[in-house]
Amino acid sequence: MMKRVSVNDLRKFTEKILLSAGIRPNDSVTASDVMLEANLCGVDSHGVRMLPGIVELIRNGKVNPTGNIRIINETPVIAHLDGDRVIGSVIGVYAMNRAVEKAKAAGVGLVVVKNSTHWGRPAYYPALAARKDCIGICFTNTETNMPAWGTKEHRLGNGPLSIGAPRIGINPVVLDIAMSQAAWGKIAIFKQLGKKAPPGWGLDSEGHPTDDPDAIMKSGQALPMGQHKGSGLSLMIDIMTGILSGGLNSAELVAEGKDQPWASAYSQTFMAIDISFFSPLELFKKRVDELIAHVKSAEPSEGFEEILIPGERAWRERAIREEEGIPVAALSMDQLRKLAEQVGVRFPI
Repeated sequence: MMKRVSVNDLRKFTEKILLSAGIRPNDSVTASDVMLEANLCGVDSHGVRMLPGIVELIRNGKVNPTGNIRIINETPVIAHLDGDRVIGSVIGVYAMNRAVEKAKAAGVGLVVVKNSTHWGRPAYYPALAARKDCIGICFTNTETNMPAWGTKEHRLGNGPLSIGAPRIGINPVVLDIAMSQAAWGKIAIFKQLGKKAPPGWGLDSEGHPTDDPDAIMKSGQALPMGQHKGSGLSLMIDIMTGILSGGLNSAELVAEGKDQPWASAYSQTFMAIDISFFSPLELFKKRVDELIAHVKSAEPSEGFEEILIPGERAWRERAIREEEGIPVAALSMDQLRKLAEQVGVRFPI
């Protein structure tokens, strides 16, 4: 059963929960915005559903509610940061904003972070850059939760990748993909709702294909998207985050996340490209729109009514949920209500 909560009520509730857990006021606002944006865009796996896990990680000392992001090394173009295990969405916003600042000065900005924590929905950060007239790119490593193509054991993480670019007078085009066939949070949602997983999402503990999301989660084996392509991209993302930053790689994150909702001390990379260094900005946006129109004008295949570009479904859902409120599943509602009772915050339903 789903109930809808107004965006404003859910935002206030989220901020109060984070404040009660020791997160600083400004950081609570930032983290709440990242979570609420995920819910608004229909990506409920990375929205307020994450609150109980974040609070547990703070209580267990895995997320530092009052940590300070530290600059290890910096030039006009790059920055190397230690996130001090601050809540990952706060680190993500800070890092992408630094990348944009550098891009505005030098054409491109690159920020590499170690000791971050779960950053929520990746698409938030390239969209932030795109609204400042940059192309934004980011990716993160994760604990191992995916087998390399052709193997039976999870030795790779499904490291999400997101890229965003601005358009004329409309929401940016934003690609947001995990290297697995389905994002881990989406598998968890299917388990939560008691639904079967679509074919090809993962393997059971014996290495056999399964449509049981619980079996996939227990085995830790979500299948790579594009077979060897997703597997190879995952490896390179881990090299360009965990190894490059001097942080933990995917295998090391497994021990870090043991008996926790998820790991902390992730590594992440953020890039911004100032479009005006390469093309007149309005011409760039016009050509993006022309390319999108060309793609969308293709005749749909059987079973498809229209062609959707990256991010389009999310922006449509956002418009609906801003008006009608955010649906919260019964199980998530129960977990949030229990959390609210524990910390003495009123639950808005």
